[in-house]
Amino acid sequence: MKLPLSAAQRKQVSQAAGAGIARMRARAGLTQQDVAEALDLGIEAVSRLERGVVDPSVTRLVELAELFGCGMQELLLPASGRPDDQAIAIARDIAKLPANDREALAAVVRQLAEMLRSKQTKQTKRQADKG
Repeated sequence: MKLPLSAAQRKQVSQAAGAGIARMRARAGLTQQDVAEALDLGIEAVSRLERGVVDPSVTRLVELAELFGCGMQELLLPASGRPDDQAIAIARDIAKLPANDREALAAVVRQLAEMLRSKQTKQTKRQADKG
């Protein structure tokens, strides 16, 4: 990702962060109204955060993490394009699956990754042949 972020990239990051906030709120079993009351906000302000219309301040992220019983990074993981962050998010998503289901899912992911790498290698070779 090239820095600084373009307006479109900023919007995408804000929406992904908002989705992370919404997900963790739901995981905590809270409604937007519950969050609004706990943080002394209007329900529309909570909705704007979750839709990525506004970026939460660091202070607000601390409050949300405390309210949801999670780490701040969990609120922001969906906004990251870094492979390590994506792996953490996937690991958390599958952690509660039975071991045999996790193994099956891991096998599918490995096959898909190999297929995509092969496709990328072929495209790179075609471009090199043209150039």
